[in-house]
Amino acid sequence: MDNKIQNLINECKQIEEDSLYTAEVHYIIGHKQKVKAFWFKFIPPLITLGTSFALLVKAPNWVTWITFFSALITITNILSEPEKESKNHFIAAQHFTTLKHEARSLYEAFKDFMDEKDFYHEIRKLRDRYNLYASLTPPTDDEKAWKKARERIKEGYHRADFRQKGNKQ
Repeated sequence: MDNKIQNLINECKQIEEDSLYTAEVHYIIGHKQKVKAFWFKFIPPLITLGTSFALLVKAPNWVTWITFFSALITITNILSEPEKESKNHFIAAQHFTTLKHEARSLYEAFKDFMDEKDFYHEIRKLRDRYNLYASLTPPTDDEKAWKKARERIKEGYHRADFRQKGNKQ
């Protein structure tokens, strides 16, 4: 195979792998943020409910302050939209997943139907989109998320069934 074409295929595979890891990290961080947002929205109203009940049954006046601060935290959480960051990570993960599939299909299925110049331009567009997504999406600086993503990918979590070793079709 021509060395230039092989270099283009290697770049396509690199974009696929970069997108795979980045998408997985965004999914993991998004899930963490979703759980965190749930608890931030659930616990303060629960505390408010409990302390309000305590006040009804003649609890000491200092309980009023707990109720007040809990209600204040509830209002702050509603206004700050804690689930928004989670949604941003999930959207980023979807974009990188789509890019991963586009890169894979480009070098596996479509390259034989393109001339070298068109193949180059398609790969260039994919790399530019990857770089754009990376600059516009929330940061992925969570070391534990990267470690978990790496483990899941190495275990074959995203490998298609027909590509699994020992799977005959």
